[in-house]
Amino acid sequence: MAFYILIDKISETEKEAFYRFHDTAYPDEAGELRLDKTTHAIEMTKPTRQAFFNRAAHKVASHFRDGKLPERTCWAS
Repeated sequence: MAFYILIDKISETEKEAFYRFHDTAYPDEAGELRLDKTTHAIEMTKPTRQAFFNRAAHKVASHFRDGKLPERTCWAS
């Protein structure tokens, strides 16, 4: 199964960042996640399919490790 997940930053502070994400095939199933910049933990704050969350969380974590959190990114597979 192919995924194309759009990931948009909602807000960011010194301690955390919030993102909204959805698969383009399911735009009505948007979820949200929170990245804790201190612990590097990512949690789903608005539920959606676990497969979408896993991919969005991985992408956000990857950007965070690289030292930047973009306004918009995506996961494509």
